[in-house]
Amino acid sequence: METAGDPVPGWHVVLTGPRAGDQRREALDFLAVSLGHRPGTFTVVHHCPRCGAQDHGAPELAYSPLARRRRGPGALTGASGSAPLPAVSFSRAGGWLATAWVEPAAAVRGWRIGVDLEVIGAPAFQTASGLGEVAYSPGEADVVSRCPAAEQPAVRAALWSLKEAVVKAFGTGFEGDPSGVRVTEPGTLTPRIPGHPEAVVVPGEHWPGGSPGEGLTGMVCLLRDSAAA
Repeated sequence: METAGDPVPGWHVVLTGPRAGDQRREALDFLAVSLGHRPGTFTVVHHCPRCGAQDHGAPELAYSPLARRRRGPGALTGASGSAPLPAVSFSRAGGWLATAWVEPAAAVRGWRIGVDLEVIGAPAFQTASGLGEVAYSPGEADVVSRCPAAEQPAVRAALWSLKEAVVKAFGTGFEGDPSGVRVTEPGTLTPRIPGHPEAVVVPGEHWPGGSPGEGLTGMVCLLRDSAAA
């Protein structure tokens, strides 16, 4: 899907396995090199939109102190101030780290990305009472209940993963019961984000950087925040 005059931006996701010494550092260095920078160029800071704190909240990419020492502060800014950086999102599950980002020019236009990984075999997804009414609306629970019993844990995990990816793309996290976060067409499992016809949802099996490992499920959500554009 596309917004009028604004095509879906370029994006990527990298999966870093349990054997990596510093998974986030490895992923950030991959991102840096893909943009023509040296390893160690980026770090991650956080900003909470509700309280302004920097020890939690949505992750934001920033130039590292090492990058500033290497090149000098002036080399890392554009004519109008800070040079644009990708919008990023992270998720950990089952010893894996997923790092997703959307290209800098699209981030300036308000595009955001959220990624989530889940372990299908986690106890929370095995029965309808695992996360209960807190996680899924009655309509969602009904759709899941009509799936074959053997598939229901994976369906619950995928639905939860989509909700996580969506609220990460919004940059808010869950602000109330997750059951109130609508992510599908009513009565179906077809993704639809209310108020965001431009939103793009990509299940893990279609990620360009490779599918999540065995026993994992994942979702990426891209959407445009007009207030940030």
